[in-house]
Amino acid sequence: MECKLIEAAAFDELKSIVNRLHTQATRLAVHTTPGTPNGWLTQEELCRILHVTKRALQYLRQQRKIPYTRLGNKIFFREADIKRMLKLNLIKPKQ
Repeated sequence: MECKLIEAAAFDELKSIVNRLHTQATRLAVHTTPGTPNGWLTQEELCRILHVTKRALQYLRQQRKIPYTRLGNKIFFREADIKRMLKLNLIKPKQ
């Protein structure tokens, strides 16, 4: 392995350039990544939001506790349905 030495100032400048490139690439990825239509969530998004596994989500679907839509192999959930389900299952604290 070959090793090369550079001045601290040059290293800091290089690091700054790399950070700017990373920021720009991240912004570009956010703007070009196809999202789901407004108001709809994928399984992955809903799992992340609810902090549950895909298997737990599958169980809730099979028990018909969560309404969903299937398009081919993709499953989508309406945000409004999820909010309504959470509200209906809210356990209020004792007063």
